[in-house]
Amino acid sequence: MQRKKKAKGGPLKFLEYAVVRVIIFLLMLFPFRLRVWLMERLTLTMGALSSNIRKRLYGNIEASFPDRKPWEVKSIVKANLKILARMTCEFYQEPRMDREDIDRWIIEEPDRKTHRELLRDGGILVLGHLGSWEWKGVSLARISEADLYVFAKRQSNPWSNDWIERIRGSQNIKLVYTDESPRITFKLLKDKAVVAFISDQDAGKDGPYFPFMGRLASTFQGPALFARKTEAPVIFCYSYHDPAGRLHFHMEPFQRPALDPRADSVEWERMFTYKWVKTLEARVREFPADYYWLHRRWKSRPEDPQKWIEFWTEWEKQHGFPLSFPDGKEYLRKQ
Repeated sequence: MQRKKKAKGGPLKFLEYAVVRVIIFLLMLFPFRLRVWLMERLTLTMGALSSNIRKRLYGNIEASFPDRKPWEVKSIVKANLKILARMTCEFYQEPRMDREDIDRWIIEEPDRKTHRELLRDGGILVLGHLGSWEWKGVSLARISEADLYVFAKRQSNPWSNDWIERIRGSQNIKLVYTDESPRITFKLLKDKAVVAFISDQDAGKDGPYFPFMGRLASTFQGPALFARKTEAPVIFCYSYHDPAGRLHFHMEPFQRPALDPRADSVEWERMFTYKWVKTLEARVREFPADYYWLHRRWKSRPEDPQKWIEFWTEWEKQHGFPLSFPDGKEYLRKQ
């Protein structure tokens, strides 16, 4: 199995990488708590000065919580910027983390024993951009006492990509790239490895659109494909920060659809994906400040949104789910 060659770099990409390395080097001179405080101040300032950041944050949060008052939205935005700053510090702290740090900063729910039992036979981990996906990986690798494989997109900057690999590799977190053969992932699951899918990303204009946070979102179905074709356990993960900055990390078994995948593979994968997207949605509504609102989750838009609205309305009625678009005409009017 051959891997795709790394993206070629250039002077501008190397300069971009070098600047980031210098900034991180300077920040790493400070203790972790002070580093978080400094990064929070920097991030809040950037959020106040950048119209692009403000537009994306306010736009995504207001669209997802149309009933929230302006002061409530503003509060979520501020809390979200501070958590983004904290997660940045958490990522660059990874090479320095030991068991004492994990015990101090990560609270495993319901408990570590349950997590270890869930990972006993490896499996497919389904998670989204909620909480610190980096420190979740650190905890998972320590719990399973084995390598954790994360399905991810390759960075366009080869120096940054290699640096990220080294940081994650310091905690036995290895990357499986989306441009590699799926046979790699099938073999890992067959060998009872733990493979994490952060599939809460825009799948492009040709991807299938699923209802997420009141809008249509192009969604990857990778976890559904591997779950359908293997017997690997499926586990849903999420995390959130408490006021003290500790990360609460929760894992729970994810139920496969009660359908015959051989009879209709498309419907099986659709049901699987719908269920994990809606599970993530419920957790985002519970912990809105911890969601990564800056990423372009709703970047792609369908050519015919009315077709998708009608499809999901009928599909949810058929399966007894609450309607994602109870007023489809109002949704279309706002598009």
